Amino acid sequence: MNKKRIFLIVIECLWLAMAIFCLVAGIYYQTKLDGESNKMIWIIYAMAIISAGMFVMRFMQRRNDERREKRRNGEK
Repeated sequence: MNKKRIFLIVIECLWLAMAIFCLVAGIYYQTKLDGESNKMIWIIYAMAIISAGMFVMRFMQRRNDERREKRRNGEK
């Protein structure tokens, strides 16, 4: 494993961790506040969706890069 691949995997894990953290924080605050300041709760949910989307995008990009690299090297 080269250092670039490890770095990309760490970035993916950080995006996934942020998505999970935002989702848990949103659920926690929604149950604790019982509907008060809903706008702030929806911002936390939006951050969770954006983070999950970034995770998926980075995962697909890394996977496509690895496939391209294998084709360049003549591997299947």
